[in-house]
Amino acid sequence: MSTLNELLQLVPPPAIAQAEVDWIAVEAAIGRRLPADYKGLVEVYGPGQFDRFLTIYQPVTQFLTTELAYQAKRKSQILTQLRDNGREHIPFADGTLLPVAGTDNGDTIYWVIENADDPDAWTITGNEARNTIWPQFSGGITDFLYGVLSRQIRFPIFPKDFPSSRNPRFRPTGEPDPKWVARLRAQGLYREV
Repeated sequence: MSTLNELLQLVPPPAIAQAEVDWIAVEAAIGRRLPADYKGLVEVYGPGQFDRFLTIYQPVTQFLTTELAYQAKRKSQILTQLRDNGREHIPFADGTLLPVAGTDNGDTIYWVIENADDPDAWTITGNEARNTIWPQFSGGITDFLYGVLSRQIRFPIFPKDFPSSRNPRFRPTGEPDPKWVARLRAQGLYREV
């Protein structure tokens, strides 16, 4: 059984089928191929949150706060500033981290690009918003999610109450609050798709 199938049994996906993704366009926007497990994950679950805490960045969304290409550019700029200012030691070479998820606490989960030509071999790391530790996980995003949500692994940057129960859930993104959309528009973080 694949890890995605195990994740589907542990955390049922939304009943409504997700839209198809133009992966060629998405990969062109990011400038690299993406792991197959990420593509399968996104195609099955779509936008939303795992256990009201962890959001997988989406290939196409009107919310730039959760869009993969936007977050890749933004996090790259932030990491460059941190390196240039000497304010934080980042134990990965420039250009080897690509964000894949974020938490409500401001933590970021990254792919570690060890071989750009083999995205299925990328591993996972993360950084807590107010901490300098960079724990690593030697698998892809689906293996990581299953391990964390099944409580088989404890990822040090996550709070002890995540996942919150033995039955973690996925909550799909519903209709956004118009006030929230207006705030995001004012900040340039919302666009029509």
